[in-house]
Amino acid sequence: MINNGIINIGDNNINTITNDIDYDKVSKELKTLLEHYKDETIEDALTYSKNKDEKKLINCLKKLSKEVLKMIKHLSLTTLEKLIEKNLF
Repeated sequence: MINNGIINIGDNNINTITNDIDYDKVSKELKTLLEHYKDETIEDALTYSKNKDEKKLINCLKKLSKEVLKMIKHLSLTTLEKLIEKNLF
């Protein structure tokens, strides 16, 4: 999505080596994500991508990466609980 850049969800960082953002690709990926998960932050990021508002888009993607990390942690814990319940009872 960002040429010559790194999006690292695990560390909650978006490190951009260059400012060369492929807005069309970002928009496409955000639309796909929005199909599976309705979220205001994703909608905001899509708007910023369409408007080619680099600063707001990057800030929004940082916020989104933090939210995704929280979701992954929650889903992992929920899955672990279900596995434990299944094996104990």
